[in-house]
Amino acid sequence: MPASARITKAKLELTPVRGPERPLEVYELLEPWTAPHKGEDLPGLLDEAPFADAARPADQDLAPVVQSWLEQDSAEGLTLQLPKGSKDSVVYHSGLAKDAAQRPQLVIDYVPAAAPGRPQDVRATSGHGGLLTTWNPPQDNGSAGEGLEYTVAVQKDNGTEAARLTTAVPYAVISGLTDQSTYRVSVHARTAHGTSPAATSEPVSTASVPGGAAVYREIVQQYLNARAGLLTDRYPTAAAALAVSSRGASFADLMNAQAPGLLESRELLARHGRTYSDATAQLSDVLVGVDTDGAVFLRASVTESASLNLGGTTESDEGHSEQRFTFSSNGGAPILHLEADAPAAETVLTETPSAWTGLDVAPPQELDADQVPDEPIDLGSDGFPVDEAAGPAPVALRAAAVAGSGTARWATKNIGTKWEYQQDCTNFVSKALYYGGKMKTRSGGRKHDRAWWQQYYLFGSIKNKSYTWSGAENFRRHMTKYRKAPSVSKKNARPGDIVMFKWKKEKVYNHAAVVVGNSGRDLQLRQHGGTSKTTLSAAIARYKRKSNYIERVIILRPRSRG
Repeated sequence: MPASARITKAKLELTPVRGPERPLEVYELLEPWTAPHKGEDLPGLLDEAPFADAARPADQDLAPVVQSWLEQDSAEGLTLQLPKGSKDSVVYHSGLAKDAAQRPQLVIDYVPAAAPGRPQDVRATSGHGGLLTTWNPPQDNGSAGEGLEYTVAVQKDNGTEAARLTTAVPYAVISGLTDQSTYRVSVHARTAHGTSPAATSEPVSTASVPGGAAVYREIVQQYLNARAGLLTDRYPTAAAALAVSSRGASFADLMNAQAPGLLESRELLARHGRTYSDATAQLSDVLVGVDTDGAVFLRASVTESASLNLGGTTESDEGHSEQRFTFSSNGGAPILHLEADAPAAETVLTETPSAWTGLDVAPPQELDADQVPDEPIDLGSDGFPVDEAAGPAPVALRAAAVAGSGTARWATKNIGTKWEYQQDCTNFVSKALYYGGKMKTRSGGRKHDRAWWQQYYLFGSIKNKSYTWSGAENFRRHMTKYRKAPSVSKKNARPGDIVMFKWKKEKVYNHAAVVVGNSGRDLQLRQHGGTSKTTLSAAIARYKRKSNYIERVIILRPRSRG
């Protein structure tokens, strides 16, 4: 069976030697059952709860665990037990039965991976000498979990091709087109298993913007430079940053609104011996156009980087985002008045499940962080982590450890992997633990804190996830209640640990990141959300606000079982 197959059903077929067929509990082994293991060792190799609730073998669907065996390239095996307290007696044939037909069998139904379906809702937005094209993923991705790409082709009115590109994200900026010309955009989805039919946009004509596109790009670049200069203390005040910017009048209001938070972050870091340097901001894939309401917009990929210096050591602070800047006019120079997340502003929701990019998480009113005790690290009166002495590290139980180095390596290597949600932090952490750390899934209802999986397929071929996989508070509750993940101190944190943040005005924890290094005074983090490569101190300083700041931070050491 190919690894790319989608498991639709997996059933155990067992023939009783003695007694009628009875309900059984199925446990997944966390280690292979090999010598010198003995019978008394078995409980230590199992989760504390069965994979599936007690039912007759023929009624148990083990599709999620079999799918995980393929994706994690490991199959330690299963054990079958009568429910605790059961007085029933049943004996089944073993794999050594003389009659091969009576030996236990795991019967798997699957659908081989096929070409993905057609992308949906292709839209083209006019720009100056270019187009912005957005679309929704296909409803059926051909059951390939990763590797989905899109081929984007732009055609002129006469049918000739004007541009072609390949991308892994559901949007593209196409530049180098002729102004006042009409184009159509077609998008194919493709994987290693084939290419979908094309989805085509309505025709759209490129159009110039007042004053030319270069003016708007210059304004945005100077605004980003001024913001970086405030963070590094190149400019002591917003007034100083605006004074050296030839386009400062165009972003003065926005700069003055952001300056207090930037200066507060800078001062907080400085009080703790940390400073930023070498801050840069680069624009790419720039498109300037006019929205339907007549406002000029600039849409671009923004890459920001800086060095965070601490006692002779330097850590990187990097982030990449798709941003949309909107301008107004007071009759003279354009005024930059809004900066927004571009994919969030451009997403078009449809009735099909594949188009929904909302977070798979219980509504906030159904959760409360205080319902599940935590052990936060010490934060000083200014909200900054308190330096602490190293204590004894928690002892990992046998068969309970998750590969921390593997989790950290996956997070570092895949920091650029595509986002599946507008808030993708916990989905990213779960992938790092699953693919890198080899943390085992747990069965249960999609909304239940006990469950943790992404293997269940809904609506035929749509990959679904438990709330604990993609929601930060749900994830925390699962890790602490059902895996008994210990809290560790900042000093004892190590690669593969998970840092979770709670803001003052939030009812629950709502952000998670992976620890990839510990310098002794600070933690290096990788995350989806904010800057992708950062440190614990920089993350706290960046979001420091008088009205809404990070008030609690916990560091959890993941475990495969409770």
